[in-house]
Amino acid sequence: MTIGSSVSPEKTKPDIRKITRLVPRDGNLVQGQSELAIDPALASAANEMISASLNHYSPAEGVDELRKAVAQKIARFNGVDVDPQAQPLELLITPGATGALVAIARTHLAGSSALVFEPYYPYHRRIPAELGGRTDVMQLHGPNLELDGDELRALCRKLKDRQSFPLRAIIACSPSNPTGKVFTKAELETIAAVCRDYDLLCIADEVYEHYVMKEREHLSIATLEGMRERTITVNSFSKSWNISGWRLGYVFGDGKLVGKLNNANNVFYVCSPTPLQRALSVVLMSELHYYDDLQERFARKRRFASEALESVGFEVYDSGSAFYLWARIPPDYDDATQLNELLISRGVAGVPGSAFADSEQHDQFMRFCIAREDDVLESALHKIKRTLSRAD
Repeated sequence: MTIGSSVSPEKTKPDIRKITRLVPRDGNLVQGQSELAIDPALASAANEMISASLNHYSPAEGVDELRKAVAQKIARFNGVDVDPQAQPLELLITPGATGALVAIARTHLAGSSALVFEPYYPYHRRIPAELGGRTDVMQLHGPNLELDGDELRALCRKLKDRQSFPLRAIIACSPSNPTGKVFTKAELETIAAVCRDYDLLCIADEVYEHYVMKEREHLSIATLEGMRERTITVNSFSKSWNISGWRLGYVFGDGKLVGKLNNANNVFYVCSPTPLQRALSVVLMSELHYYDDLQERFARKRRFASEALESVGFEVYDSGSAFYLWARIPPDYDDATQLNELLISRGVAGVPGSAFADSEQHDQFMRFCIAREDDVLESALHKIKRTLSRAD
């Protein structure tokens, strides 16, 4: 693979949803969703809203109550002031983060390209490709998946003036799916500088912000110098509130960028689920300890899962976050896809690293989603340990 290449037609990638269906619930560390129980207060609020017959169309940009609550959350946790009453719109409620990414691709990336960092989230590539754009890929390097600033600058300089599909944006996903990598402040400043110098948008995917461990720092790139006006930040409630099936996310940024997204938001989706928006607005900022509790809970899950995997030879990447574990497979195995097939035969699975890469350098890695109830996580890890112990 060459840096900046598009999707390789020869490389067959593992199908994450297919793998999910091949294993029972107590062996599923595959699909990237939180399968923890819903917060009781949120469940109660949803029941009240549905029972009150608040089940009809709402504005495409979202109900006022939720947009105001989200603006408060953004100010508190991201350090960005967003006016929910501004015109053009600075904040939209979307059908999950995916809905936001679809609107961005349709509005800002048609006929142009976005740069992603490998290992990458597959939908960061698939969505632009489906909507008239494309993506280019740049590798992160070494065991710590580090960003090479000189390489980034040279690549963006080359792609910016390309005649076909010129570079329009950099997608910065931190913490990352699939690796959990938390970009350092220096790395984000490098990305910001390149965006400013080459007049690029930054699409900041911050879905996993509340899973950053306390010894690290989540920094919203929109807060860096000159980035407020060129950053579109995408987020979701699916993971942090265990409601992936509700399809609720949001996108915010300068009105000149975000306001235009509401046309696609309206045409493609009409609105996000009205009673669920209203229910979330009730609890979103009412439990200020909620995210601290979430972080502590996942720190424990990460320690437990890392110890279990390392006991049978996996080398777990110190990502700085805890929703996914990215791990090199035991040295007795050459290929993660083959290892995963063995695990599937024993009723457990993760995702081979090749699902998130064009190159072959991640073929010996796997992603495990640890957003499972403790009994499910324990069962799955026990199956992995038992399988590899037998194999030895």
